[in-house]
Parts: sequence; C-alpha cells; structure tokens
Amino acid sequence: MKIVGVVATGVACHTKVRHEFIPAENDKTFTVSFWAKVDAKEGTSRKVEISIQSPDEEWPGFYSTTITLNSTDWKEYTRTFTLENENLLGEIRVGLCVAQSDIDFWIDDFRFFEDVPKAVNPSGKAAFTWGRIKR
Repeated sequence: MKIVGVVATGVACHTKVRHEFIPAENDKTFTVSFWAKVDAKEGTSRKVEISIQSPDEEWPGFYSTTITLNSTDWKEYTRTFTLENENLLGEIRVGLCVAQSDIDFWIDDFRFFEDVPKAVNPSGKAAFTWGRIKR
C-alpha cells in the first residue's frame, strides 16, 4: 500500500492506518513487523509511529514507538514489546501513525503477533533478498 502524505500536521496520530479489536492480554510479549520503503522521489527517510491503544477512545495508549524509515529499497522494520497496563481490557487496536511527515512511502506485509520473531534455519531452502523480489 502506498501512503501519500498530503499535509503533515506534525502530530503523528492525526492520520493512522490501523486494525481494531485484536484480542490481547496484559504482561504478554508482542511483535509488530512490516516491510517499507520511502518513495525515492519524495526523500530518503521519514518517521512513522507504531501505536497500540484500547479500542475505546477514552483510554490512553498502551505502547508507542517511533521508527525512522531510512531506505528507498524494501527493508523490514520490527519492534517487540510487552504490554503492561492495568487498563488493558482484552482488546487493542494496532496502528501506524503517519501524519508527522508529508513524504510518501510504501508498506507491505504488516504483521502483529504474540511472542518474538523466530529465526529460520535456511538450510535446504531457497534464499532471497526481499527487496529484490518486490521490484
């Protein structure tokens, strides 16, 4: 998906790409991982913010972190964290806040899952560089 930044408000979460009503438990470890690239015609880097919140607008966020997308080729970005908040009521929404910059970028294969990423033994498997496949 291409994210076109028309007007940067300076406040990251004024515009979000998000998925809601995901079951989640307190004190569990989760990972957000996605592939992205900055549109080379627009610039070479831009910031995005991962936001984990309650589906209820009245509750504050549970986790957020800023990531600098720093490649015009496909690159994987991953953040692992533990949800620790007494206000967690069993469901969350996962979002990518994008209004802090007007630089366009591409995103693909956005994943949110419980646990940490597992290493894969490539023995006997075809090895590829993701960025070269996506061109």
